[in-house]
Amino acid sequence: SIPPEAERRGRSPFVIFMTDGLPTVGVTQAEQILGNAGKAAPKDLRLFAFGVGADVNTLLLDRLALDNRGAADYVDPNEDLETKIGAFYAKIADPVLSNVRLAVNGATLEQLYPNRIPDLFAGGQLLVLGRYRGHGKVRVSLSGEVNGKPQKFEYDLNLPERELDHDFIPRLWAGRRIGFLMEEIRLKGESKELKDEVIRLSKEHGIVTPYTS
Repeated sequence: SIPPEAERRGRSPFVIFMTDGLPTVGVTQAEQILGNAGKAAPKDLRLFAFGVGADVNTLLLDRLALDNRGAADYVDPNEDLETKIGAFYAKIADPVLSNVRLAVNGATLEQLYPNRIPDLFAGGQLLVLGRYRGHGKVRVSLSGEVNGKPQKFEYDLNLPERELDHDFIPRLWAGRRIGFLMEEIRLKGESKELKDEVIRLSKEHGIVTPYTS
């Protein structure tokens, strides 16, 4: 069990969830599992999912980790379990920036992926894709905590009204957006609105989906 926040003295709880398959006992629906986890998890929880074997529900574990600012990793049956676990532990044992927040003064950000920015660990990187409204000179602020102390990094940028030099970026964003929409369809069922959005993005950016070819 996770101690109450008052007893943790500012330390975020870490949970490592290890599993070797699909949910088969008790609650088995992915959406309900995610809902129950969301209700029970403290706001500062960090959940790291570790799947072993070929029959792991990767969509469920990825979502559990993403919703709780963690990460997911997997071991195939022919991989060395001890080596993979050692590398996994080394990755999460050295956080660099936690409770990460991104803000832009002078523009509005929308449809950011990942929705909740995970913590940054030593040797890792943060990749956030999104859209912005507004252009011109802006100040980008990346803030978080280092060893429990607030830290902020600020960068002055000039956002173009229309970006023409890096045409691969919209496709990267569209891929993340489609991935998010497909996950919503798998978890909550297909709706015309979600399906139409997937098809529109697929055609506009040339990305193959189950609805297009």
